[in-house]
Amino acid sequence: MQVGDLVRYVGYARFYKGRVGVAAKIFAAHGDMTIQVHYPGIEGEGRDAPGLGQVHDGLHPMALDELEVVNAAR
Repeated sequence: MQVGDLVRYVGYARFYKGRVGVAAKIFAAHGDMTIQVHYPGIEGEGRDAPGLGQVHDGLHPMALDELEVVNAAR
């Protein structure tokens, strides 16, 4: 997975089920990977909602196993 890939949420959170977004940032540390995904139309909701130290920036933090690549960026 790389920045710019079109990704679909395949995890268990009902709010995100079937949503398609774009991988905007990727963070890897100690074998774990967090992908910041932009989902159009739900800025400030779900995992992007303000609170608990979250920053409302339009990006939703997702684990690698919650996403599948729909269309890879070139």
